[in-house]
Amino acid sequence: MIHEFNLALLAKQLWRLVQFPDSLVARVLKGRYYKLTSPLRVNSATCPSYVWTSISAARKLLLLGIRQKIHSGYEVKVWEDPWIPTIPARPAVPVAPVMHPNMRVSDLIDQIGKDWDVGLLENYVNPKDIPLIRSLAISSSHRRDTFCWSYTRNGQYSVKSGYWVAQNLLKTAEAQEILEPIITKLQAFAWKLKAPTKICHLIWQLLTGHVAVTRNLARLTHAIIECPPALQAWTLSTTPTSPEVFPLPSVYANMDYLFWRKNSIIEPEQDRDPFPWIIWYIWKARNDKLFKGIDRDPLELVRYAESECQAWFAANDVAQPMVQETNIENPQVISLGNICLLDGSWTTSANFSGLGWVWMDNTGNTQLMGMKNLPRRESALHSEVEALRWAMENMLQHSTCQRFGTDCKELIAMLDDPHAWPSFATELERIETLRICFPEFSITHESPLNPSHIIEHEEGQRPVIWDYENCAIPQYIK
Repeated sequence: MIHEFNLALLAKQLWRLVQFPDSLVARVLKGRYYKLTSPLRVNSATCPSYVWTSISAARKLLLLGIRQKIHSGYEVKVWEDPWIPTIPARPAVPVAPVMHPNMRVSDLIDQIGKDWDVGLLENYVNPKDIPLIRSLAISSSHRRDTFCWSYTRNGQYSVKSGYWVAQNLLKTAEAQEILEPIITKLQAFAWKLKAPTKICHLIWQLLTGHVAVTRNLARLTHAIIECPPALQAWTLSTTPTSPEVFPLPSVYANMDYLFWRKNSIIEPEQDRDPFPWIIWYIWKARNDKLFKGIDRDPLELVRYAESECQAWFAANDVAQPMVQETNIENPQVISLGNICLLDGSWTTSANFSGLGWVWMDNTGNTQLMGMKNLPRRESALHSEVEALRWAMENMLQHSTCQRFGTDCKELIAMLDDPHAWPSFATELERIETLRICFPEFSITHESPLNPSHIIEHEEGQRPVIWDYENCAIPQYIK
């Protein structure tokens, strides 16, 4: 654990070197160790310092989650740098043996139209990579290309996310295949059990080996599963037992059985499984015997655990809220004032992202709305940003509205502090350029767009902007 945490801290330093290349420490290290290249590339150095050797040790960790964010593309090598939006990010795959090894991403951009040159992409890049590349936005300026981190929503590296990557993704292939995924899945599921937090914590401790028993993990299985009183309690419970299935010498195999496999033999009544409470009271009975000399009757223990289970579920049952009937034919529209509401649509399986906006006047009447498809963006948040940009462009052209509404709180956070969201640097730069034309620009958090309020008249009675560019089927809002 200490090793992984140390790597996560060192990766933070490496992240700062690539994200802030003009800082004093970055310029000093660049002059000494990577004059003509990047700190992310493996470089041979003569007599490197202890500091540089330590920072370099975190390179593999950072490469598992870092990706270059394209602005101008002049500094990113197509076949070497991690810029394709996969996890982890990687270089582009050529359609044939590389003919131009030093090709830059800027060479694939139409510098006049500021968009990807589809012809060049088809000539040089593997067809499977082209949709991924076209999902990337391009800046209209010549800003330096930056970096973003794939394991946080805003794209900023954090030690917490780096520590998770070090623990789960930086292990050797053998450890990943044999041990880590199984234990990690068990540990994660322990917190999803329908039981009090103290019981989930105890089960998590059993899986991590952190329970205070005399010597080792084998004693855990004996204390909770295999000792005679515990074994008798499990036999008296509703949990199916068998010498070849449960209990077993491995605590992981036993938990795997209790979590998932036993339900294929007998499902708990109304999904109220008492086994977490049985584990809890077996553990308490073991402590009573060890420290107080009190013997607990296994049958009494099981009955008490089952009754506590039922009482907990009864206390946590929440009455279903009553749904009031509404008149769909005459929906009530709450006036929000002169505002443009916007929304984005995105799914992992679709090839397109959907954008939509509606401009409403002071009386709450819809004056204009627009719907559009475009090649699928990187994420749902990217679609929200694109929806705002398109809405702003249309308000400039068709109205004087400078107030916008969105149901995406993250979008508002981006506009308040764009530098804290490097994953969206290119998209936010385009928004900032548009904001110059909105001296009274504001954006607020509003309820999602309701199609029943928008499409309330017959077709043809409301002006609609359709944009069929690069679209197969116009897709409406979420």
